[in-house]
Amino acid sequence: MNVGRGLFVHVGLFVLASASAVAVWTRDEQPKALVQTEATVWPGRPADVAKVVFEGKNRKVSLETKSDKIGAYYVGSLEREATPPPVNPDAGAPPPAPGGKTKTDFVGVGVAQKLVESLAPLKALRALGRIPEDRAAEFGLAEPEGTLTVTIGGAERKLVLGGTTPGGGDRYVREPQTGETYVIDGGAMRDLDTAESRLVERELHGWKEAEVSTAELNAGGKKRQIVRGGPEGKRFWADPAAADQKDETAANFMAKLDRLRPTDYVMSDPAGKQDVLRVEYAAGASLGFLELVRVPATDPLSTVEYFVRTERTRLYAKVPRQTAEQVEQDLGSILK
Repeated sequence: MNVGRGLFVHVGLFVLASASAVAVWTRDEQPKALVQTEATVWPGRPADVAKVVFEGKNRKVSLETKSDKIGAYYVGSLEREATPPPVNPDAGAPPPAPGGKTKTDFVGVGVAQKLVESLAPLKALRALGRIPEDRAAEFGLAEPEGTLTVTIGGAERKLVLGGTTPGGGDRYVREPQTGETYVIDGGAMRDLDTAESRLVERELHGWKEAEVSTAELNAGGKKRQIVRGGPEGKRFWADPAAADQKDETAANFMAKLDRLRPTDYVMSDPAGKQDVLRVEYAAGASLGFLELVRVPATDPLSTVEYFVRTERTRLYAKVPRQTAEQVEQDLGSILK
């Protein structure tokens, strides 16, 4: 019995000694762990952000803060390399396309505001310290993917953008002034890198239709007021004289208005614009407005183009012609 117990003790000691030996043998072969702690890359408030500039390998996106009585909005621009024309296989090899860029101006509100809020203050998921240059490639910093510059309170803050983290969408970044490297949430970089689909404001209003109590339509010198009737959760558009009965004509018309999604913004009023419709929305106090105008088309395949402006878009933006034409054609039935 004692012999068996002694043997067991010796075997246990042997296993422990072997494990210790392996740990010592391999200790120097393991990469040195980097410091990984949460940190603030820079302080600030969203209200103090004046400008955001993202420069990637084939695009540059900038957002400039503006404000009015409603709140903050952002005038943006996207510059990117022009897409070369498609290759015609019957024409032989085309000559090299000259370098060219396209520029698109736009207004950003909802997503742009969340982007700015994520940058001031800028919080890091992890602080990695100063990465030696012989390890920069591991983090995508040997050949950076771009830069991010944020102007806060008159001071410029800059980051060099590295690669994404393994198996995730977070981003390695380095602050060039200090050499400190961080991991930050990658959402802001994704929004900037896909500005044409993420940052361009497509919503007409910041409120929901259910919040509206009245709408006044004004077109061609004629006016009409419609109201929201029905129980909570089942609201409908109605005539004030019969607020308990749904007006199908008004409901269909207002649904078409809601489908006027902004596409291409213009930085000044469209030349030669003609008023089509103005709508004033209210819920006791004013909620906002919608203006629809038409202008002579620059597209040779069309005779007219339509633009919309609301309290949210601030500037005019082109809307799909077919939907806008339906709105204009229905004015005769809604404004009798």
